[in-house]
Parts: sequence; structure tokens; C-alpha cells
Amino acid sequence: MPLARSARSRPSARRDGLVAFLVLTAAVAAIALVADVAPPVPAVSGLLGLAVLGPVVRSTTGRRGEPYGPADRITVGRSVLVAACAALLPVGLLPVLEQDAGRPADAWCWAVFAVALPAWLLDGVDGWVARRTGTATRAGARFDQEVDAALLLVLSLAVAARLGLPGAGWVVLIGALRYLFLLGLRVRPAWNRELPFSSYRRVVAAVQGGVLLGALVPLVPWWLAVAATAAALGLLLVSFGRDVLWLERTAPALS
Repeated sequence: MPLARSARSRPSARRDGLVAFLVLTAAVAAIALVADVAPPVPAVSGLLGLAVLGPVVRSTTGRRGEPYGPADRITVGRSVLVAACAALLPVGLLPVLEQDAGRPADAWCWAVFAVALPAWLLDGVDGWVARRTGTATRAGARFDQEVDAALLLVLSLAVAARLGLPGAGWVVLIGALRYLFLLGLRVRPAWNRELPFSSYRRVVAAVQGGVLLGALVPLVPWWLAVAATAAALGLLLVSFGRDVLWLERTAPALS
């Protein structure tokens, strides 16, 4: 029965994927028209947007065994917003990197903030919808987690630019830790296990997006943005450290 439901839901996933690509294309075109940037920048924007959205659409259209439901549709919508944020990154980052100093324009910070805010606010809505409609799946939960991770990476890059590169490059660790952990799984396969529930982990994970969004707002003083992101990174390092220690301590029991 689940396989039949999964097969029936594939046309909806394909349709939503096509719409997602069309919306991203329109967003990149709008960036090219509005932003005063060199011609290669929109091409880079499109590639970054596709780097976020491509795996999302592939995972939903290629899903086997679990159906594509209404909560997944919300997550796809969130992924389009995250992809649009990624497409905005070159507009603010490339001029900063070319000068090897300085900070992006306030208008760019506001643009990234405006697109990322609904993506962050909708986090949790998809889970609520899945529970209310009885369509919660493990694939959907993993899907939502990867979109969250992509949003944090994009926001951490934007905040690092706003706080001043290269000195604020450490902020990128907030978004990169998840991917560094995934790389660690290749070296230490014993980490590839389900972690026990931790309210500390959930709270820390929820705080990261809000702190990064606040730090991106030009009205927030520079020193306060630095202090808040440093505190958020400290909490995140503790959370990852606790999990890695647990995985290491319990690994011998598996052998």
C-alpha cells in the first residue's frame, strides 16, 4: 500500500518541482534586472540556486516507498526561498571578495533578510501539517532537515559578509558544521546512528536561524551582531561536541 501511494504522489512531486524551477528562474532574472552587477554574476546566482534546489527536487521526485504529501509541498516552497537566498549571495559577496575588505550594501542585507525570514518562519509548519494530515514520513523529516541546513549555510555566509570579511569568516562555521559532520561520517562510520532525543540540541538548532537573521539586519549594531553570533556558535559547538562524545562512547557497544 505505501508503494502504491508513493507511485500516485510522484506526478504531484514532478509538478511542484517544475513550478519550483520556474520560480527560481524568475528570481534569478529579477536579480539580473535589478542588481547593478557584472554579467557573470547572474550566471553564478543561477548555479548557486540550482545547487540548493536541484537535490531537493531530485529527492522528492525520486522517492521510493514513502509518499509525497502536503508537508513536503511546504518544504519544497521553503527550498525555493532558500535557493533564492543562495542566488542573492554573489551580488553581495563578490564585490566584497574582490576588494578583499569592506561590507556589502545595506539594501542587499535587507533583501536576503526579506527572502530568508519566511523560509525560517515556515520551519515547523511542515512538521505540524504532516502530523495533522497523518502524512509524516522519515523521508520528509530528512528532507526538512536538509533544507534547514542549507538555510543556515546561506545565512552564515551572508552574515559573515555583513560583519566584514575576511575577519568574520568564523561565522560560516555555524552553517558549515552540519556538512563537516557529514564528512566526518566517511572517516568514522560509527557516527552514522540515530541520536537520542535532546531538548538542548533542539533549542540550540532553533536559535541559530533567528540569531543569524537578526545579525543580518543593518539596524542591529555591529558589536551586538558579533556577540550574538559568537554566542550562537559557542552553543552549537557544545551541542555537536556532546553528540560526538555520545557517539564515541557508545560505539564500542556495537562491536
